Amino acid sequence: MTDQDNDKPEGQRPEALRTFEAAARAGGKKPDDQGLTAKPDTAPLPDSLKREEVTATKVLQAGVKHDPHAATEAVQTSKDPRIP
Repeated sequence: MTDQDNDKPEGQRPEALRTFEAAARAGGKKPDDQGLTAKPDTAPLPDSLKREEVTATKVLQAGVKHDPHAATEAVQTSKDPRIP
């Protein structure tokens, strides 16, 4: 996937970690306006698979503990520093 693809989320599915982050910000529930198509804030971003796996584990653990702040922190601290 290229950076150009990420500029246009039409037809893409929401990226799971970004959807979890949006849910954490919405009190642990998926936002009502988030369907099966990516929005600009949930469109996939290129990242390493290992980083995504570690972050997903942290997000799911935070969900089990009902700690949306920890889920948001896990996603925010895992972002590739090359991506603004």
